[in-house]
Amino acid sequence: MPDPAPRRWRRPALIALAVLVLLPATAILALLLAFDPNSQKPRIQAAVQAATGRQLELGPIGLKLALAPTLTLQDVSLANAPGGSRPQMASIRRVEVELALLPLLSRRVEVRRLVLVGPDILLETDAEGRPNWAFTPAARPAEPATAPEGPATAPATEAPATAAQEAGRRLGIAVDRVDLTEGRLAWRDGRTGATRSLDIARIETRADPASGALRLTGGVALNGVPIALTGETGPLDRLLDPAATTPWPIRLGLEAAGARLAASGGIAQPRQFRGVQLAVEAQVPELQKLAPLLPDAPLPPLRDLALTANLTEATVSDLRLSLGAAVLDAVLPGLHLASLTATLPRQDAPLALAAEARLNDLPLRLAGTLGSPTLLMPGAAPQPWPLDLTVTLAGATGTARGSIADPRRLAGVDLALGLRAPDLAALAPLAGAPLPPVRDLAIDTHLAERTPGFAGGAILRGVRIASSAGDAAGDLVYVIGQRQGFTGSLASNRIDLDALRPPAAPPAAAAAPAAPPPAPDRRVIPNLPLPLEALRIIDTDLRWQVASLVAHGLTLQGMQLHLVMQDGRARLDPLSATLPGGPVALRAAADLTTTPPTVQVAAQSPGLDLAPLLTAFGQNPPQVTGHLGLDADLRGQGSDLRAVAGSAHGHLGLALVRGSLAGSVVERLPAELRRMLPAGAGGREIPLRCAALRFQVEDGMAQSRALLLDTALGRMGGEGGLNLKTEALAFRLMPDLRLAGIELRAPVNVAGTLHAPRIGVSPEAAIAGGLGAFLSLQNSPDRSLQALAGAFGGGGGELPDCESQLAIARGGRPGPAPAAAQAASPPPAPTRAPAPALPGAAQELLRGLFGR
Repeated sequence: MPDPAPRRWRRPALIALAVLVLLPATAILALLLAFDPNSQKPRIQAAVQAATGRQLELGPIGLKLALAPTLTLQDVSLANAPGGSRPQMASIRRVEVELALLPLLSRRVEVRRLVLVGPDILLETDAEGRPNWAFTPAARPAEPATAPEGPATAPATEAPATAAQEAGRRLGIAVDRVDLTEGRLAWRDGRTGATRSLDIARIETRADPASGALRLTGGVALNGVPIALTGETGPLDRLLDPAATTPWPIRLGLEAAGARLAASGGIAQPRQFRGVQLAVEAQVPELQKLAPLLPDAPLPPLRDLALTANLTEATVSDLRLSLGAAVLDAVLPGLHLASLTATLPRQDAPLALAAEARLNDLPLRLAGTLGSPTLLMPGAAPQPWPLDLTVTLAGATGTARGSIADPRRLAGVDLALGLRAPDLAALAPLAGAPLPPVRDLAIDTHLAERTPGFAGGAILRGVRIASSAGDAAGDLVYVIGQRQGFTGSLASNRIDLDALRPPAAPPAAAAAPAAPPPAPDRRVIPNLPLPLEALRIIDTDLRWQVASLVAHGLTLQGMQLHLVMQDGRARLDPLSATLPGGPVALRAAADLTTTPPTVQVAAQSPGLDLAPLLTAFGQNPPQVTGHLGLDADLRGQGSDLRAVAGSAHGHLGLALVRGSLAGSVVERLPAELRRMLPAGAGGREIPLRCAALRFQVEDGMAQSRALLLDTALGRMGGEGGLNLKTEALAFRLMPDLRLAGIELRAPVNVAGTLHAPRIGVSPEAAIAGGLGAFLSLQNSPDRSLQALAGAFGGGGGELPDCESQLAIARGGRPGPAPAAAQAASPPPAPTRAPAPALPGAAQELLRGLFGR
């Protein structure tokens, strides 16, 4: 039978326990019944005013009595900073706080449920960048200074005990559930006026009954993009306990537009946000779907982005970023990314890169390392930022190695750049056009900035170029300013321009018949636009020496070039070289500051051997031989070649000695001139003693100052002019031919245009020429016939000699002398026999003159 003693004391014990519990609860309930929350408004408002310097507005405050009483607040708002875009910085339509009574007995506040309805928070800056969340607490009134009573101040060793006691007197706080709905968080930049808004549909937190861990779920929308939130953190009391040492766990998740972001880890001192250790993971199937979230950041069309990293405080480690296949035509036309991987073992370690892609269907690979990304962060102290990259494309390899002293400013750049291309033609798909078949191309140089950030251009030191088409070495500076261009000097042992000529493009597919071309303008000087507009945007000062230059099969030795372009003016002085036939020097200038532009070209050569020169041009055997002197200096105005010629001023002189004319040259003469020559003259080489020609040009009108041709067939002089505006010809030529003892001098008129010249002999001149030829056969010419020939225009003054005409053509400069004149054959002895019949050759001459 059980002992009744325990029963006797158990019941009073339960009653006593009930009294101990209910009595304080009843007292608290009675206190709540007598409590008027609205009477506390002034104290609450004053406390907030003192802490923030802002005015707090409170609507009605209510209290719902129950075992878990609920405190309600309506229309709560906090004033904005002075000059803000709206009066309130924050407002809440309704707040509900449901409290547990019994924990209050142990100085612990347990919030069973906290409800926030319609919170609206605005974070903004003013025009000077001052934020509205920078509060200014109200100044406290100064306390009167009084002498201390009692013992002196306790020693410093008592401070920890006092702090511990203060901590013990603090209330414990726990929140079981938080519900936030219909909220809004806005951001406004007072300098730019840009705004962003985060709409909060709902956010809920629940405390685990056993562990106290807080679990979070919710949904928000940023710039109209829905974002799902999940998370779990440690207990709230651990967050508020300053004496706790265990890390406060945290796990957060975010999903938006198919992308996911997760972070898990812990915070050693969550109240100070110190000792953060998080593992971060992100997956983004399509980066551009996040564009509404980052409207100011142009996002490339990247796909399958995956990111993992560890965060310790503000330090990143074990970072790995990978990208999948993506079409990046928007970044670079023809670029198709296959994969990209970036790894960063430590924050201060180099960033390793590896990528594969195709560019215009050519295989592209990238590998190498970059300096630590932390050196690019704002506020980072300038330190050398190393760089080592290798790019391979269609067999070509490009490298960049070196460092940048100040990477944020791109200052102190010291990079060794290199390019190796075994076959340049293999890169034709990249250029979009055929490339020359240059092989074994090697380029090396050192790159430095001209001004920080390359804003003023770049410096290329120690340029070295080698290839099957030639070489070059020197220093160059690429200048960026109001105009762009290069300055510097280069030297080459060999340049083969023929090898740099790309192959001819394949014939295009047959197209529909094109419209008939416009009727030709029947002009010889083309209406060719001159490339002068480049002078408006380019400033250049470049010197180049080439030991051997090959162009169109012609080899030039010792070429020197100095090109200066500045402020819309250009000067090429000199451009000199030694051709296969001898040296030649050119000068050219252009001035785009005048209207119309001014162009000048000058050329000089003391003597070019035409035989090797024409042979080098592919004319074998050469049609003309001899030593040619050149003296030209012409200038004009216009934007095309025809306009420049039509306004030309200057001179052009040609002097040829000790040469010959091929018979084919005679055969190509106009028929009117060929008829003056004996039959068969075009079938053999004609020795040429001299040829002199000089034009003085004024306003497009070229007037002859020297005009003489001295050959084995005779001589021809004359005078006349050429209108370069209309290309009209007006010449009067005087042939002085000798053949088989016959002298023929009949003026020839040349009119028409360069495109369609008209050559003719007047009847009077033909009669005079015939009489002159007849009289030349007589030992004692008939004076009356001589007078008749003169009356018809025959005879005329003697033609000048080679020496005088060559001096004029050369502009007074010395030059090689012509071959010695052949001595005339002695006249036959007088005879009384009748004059013999005209030789066949002479008859042909006369028939040519009379046209029958």
